[in-house]
Amino acid sequence: MGINQSDNEDMRFSICCLLLVLTSQGLLAQDTSRWRPTRAAHRALVRQASLRRDKLARQELSLEQLEQLALTKSPSLMIGSARVAATRGLQRQSGLYPNPVLGYMGMEMGNTNTPGKQGGFLRQRIITGNKLHLDTAIAGRSVAEREWLYAADRKRLVHEVRVLFYETLIAQQRIALAEELVRLGENLVQATRKLVEARQATANALLQAEIQAEEAKILSDNAQNQQRESWRRLTALVGDPSLVLTRLRGDATVNLTSFTWDSCRSLVLDGHPELLAAQARVTRSELAVVRARREVIPDVDVNVRVGHVFPTDSDVAEVILGVPLPVFNRNQGNIDRAEAELTVAQHDVRRIELDLHGRLSTVFREYSDARQQARRYSDRILPSARKSLDLVINGYKRGQVPFIVQLTMQRKYVDVNLAYLESIRRLRESVTIIESQLLANGIHGHRRDLR
Repeated sequence: MGINQSDNEDMRFSICCLLLVLTSQGLLAQDTSRWRPTRAAHRALVRQASLRRDKLARQELSLEQLEQLALTKSPSLMIGSARVAATRGLQRQSGLYPNPVLGYMGMEMGNTNTPGKQGGFLRQRIITGNKLHLDTAIAGRSVAEREWLYAADRKRLVHEVRVLFYETLIAQQRIALAEELVRLGENLVQATRKLVEARQATANALLQAEIQAEEAKILSDNAQNQQRESWRRLTALVGDPSLVLTRLRGDATVNLTSFTWDSCRSLVLDGHPELLAAQARVTRSELAVVRARREVIPDVDVNVRVGHVFPTDSDVAEVILGVPLPVFNRNQGNIDRAEAELTVAQHDVRRIELDLHGRLSTVFREYSDARQQARRYSDRILPSARKSLDLVINGYKRGQVPFIVQLTMQRKYVDVNLAYLESIRRLRESVTIIESQLLANGIHGHRRDLR
């Protein structure tokens, strides 16, 4: 009987819960104001995001905007900043004095049925030889090294953004060139078709013109793909891959610094952050040698005890001083290690200098080649190619120039313009790498990690 009554009570409770749930769902279904505004708000947010993307796609981005974006969003800079903070924490910790030890002391308990000797003690280690000051100084040089490395990371990031910015900008110019070539190819097809109709050109000439037009379209497609690739690499570098493809504002041919070998060498080697970091390591190693030699100076352990002797009902105090005797261990191994590390640090400065000098030779040669090539293309070759192409096109339209000459000249014009853009890209890249003190990594790789 008890079991049946419990089952009935459970059944009634379950039915009440079910009715309550169904009633609440019915009310929610009737009150459409609960969900319609939510869907409308979601659609509004999607529409606003789409408008923002369209607005961003219509505007132009400058180099300065992308550099600021990289400085605020780059995870590598955040990591570097955190490492500087961690090293400063180690510096602070290295100068702290050891904590005293406070404890309880109980001795001879049960002597003459008394608690014996009861009391406490205070123990403190006294650091001698100015060791804490040396530890702080050593940690301070580690902070300086980390700060210089952070400065190197910051400069590297800014200049690598510049390298990719100008690569993307020149890819943007390649698209404009390819579009002009597509237009020229279509005009060539139309002119050839008219000549064929007038029986001044062969059907094969028309086929060749159509092939040339299709090749120009292929070049245009490749230029667009190159721009997308450069843009994606650029947005990944600045820390925001969600940026939509946007037209860049700038000119790759302006503000190009003119270098001589001596000025280039001075720019790269004077105040190079990784060289300064290496010099900070030398100073730290010198201090570490002094610190290792000071380690043999013994620290003093002071132990003060205060207690009450119950059998004699008297208060007593004790002072214990202790120092280690440097008989067997005089820190010889650590001194040898510190001196060897100092030698490594000293030679590492010279190694970095020679490495920079060697790589600078290659970059300066690339800069000189690209500079003279770009100057010749700009001053002589491009104007002549444009003039020659115009003459050939006009002569071809009048039937005075053979088709093969027109085709050859148009291809030459394409090659000259592409070569000019490539020389500008290499010139801008080499200038940027030199200005970054060889910290930036070029498109084909010019930098090796010196750390």
